[in-house]
Amino acid sequence: MVAGGAFVLFAGGALSGCSSGDPQPLTKPPYTVQSIRSGLVTPGDLGKGATEVEDSDHGSHVIYTPPNSIPTCPYVQRSEDVQVVVQPAIEPVGGNPTGRFIVGPQRVGPTSLPVVTQGAVVFQSPALADDTMNTVLAESAKCPEAFGILGGPPSVVGDYKVGSQPIEMNGWKGFSQHLVHTSPPDVNPDTYDDLVTVVVHKANAILYVGYTQIKTVGQRADTDKKVEALMTKTLARLG
Repeated sequence: MVAGGAFVLFAGGALSGCSSGDPQPLTKPPYTVQSIRSGLVTPGDLGKGATEVEDSDHGSHVIYTPPNSIPTCPYVQRSEDVQVVVQPAIEPVGGNPTGRFIVGPQRVGPTSLPVVTQGAVVFQSPALADDTMNTVLAESAKCPEAFGILGGPPSVVGDYKVGSQPIEMNGWKGFSQHLVHTSPPDVNPDTYDDLVTVVVHKANAILYVGYTQIKTVGQRADTDKKVEALMTKTLARLG
């Protein structure tokens, strides 16, 4: 899940831009809220059975962050054993958010489609976007390599392993964060959550995409590869 109560970066290496055979982008910098929305992940990108909803900003989320925020370390606010102060998300100053949109199946499970949580913040100038991205990067660097959640809803209790590295795709630069959540054996011994959050910046916009799969124990974690393919398509649309 992404830190917003909805399911949500990938641990693959630095990525190259799109090939000459890719379709022409739908938009280009400087970005607007509407132009960014035109390039976001759609139900059609995920396949049959996918649907889309907009986050209503209801505070009853299991893991809540404001829809105008940019994720830095999902789930960490629930942990009791983190040794440094780290925020799960940054609320930018002076930006216009697109809102947070969730694309996925109506029912989530090990055999279902992934759940994608996405959004962006658009700024008046690239300089403002640069400054905000620097703040996001600094906060995400504090995210621990491992932490635990001892109490709370059963869906979030357990151990979290985190890996993060820089990425570059189609001129967008940022970081990917791969988080694997395993539940205690007496809570859920059969599945684990394979989550990737991507935060990237270009020109006057910062965009994030969270991609989550529920995997059966023993299955290989492949969310990093899946989100890489999806982001290649999405960022090509945004130019």
